[in-house]
Amino acid sequence: MKVVSKSLKGLRKAKTADDKVKLVREAQVATLNSLKYLPKMFVSLKDGKAKAKATADYRRLVGLSYVKLCELELAFLEGDEEKAGKVTKELKGLKKEGHKAYIED
Repeated sequence: MKVVSKSLKGLRKAKTADDKVKLVREAQVATLNSLKYLPKMFVSLKDGKAKAKATADYRRLVGLSYVKLCELELAFLEGDEEKAGKVTKELKGLKKEGHKAYIED
């Protein structure tokens, strides 16, 4: 997820649409790769049904994030900065939801 965060932060400094698309594509690859792992807190889940449910929800959030990254790529390819801003805001909301649910304090 560090790659995703770094890529999205890099969008602020990116000069061209091509640079932005490259960063978004890096985030997409990292997002898909993250599906190979589960959050550390899952180790402490002993109830099989609760763990399965949490795993499905985690994958749902990662999947939604991937979809939003694809929408962001399209917005940059179309030159639609307004849409890109909207999608970026939605990505931040997904990040917040995921961190609230799957990162221990």
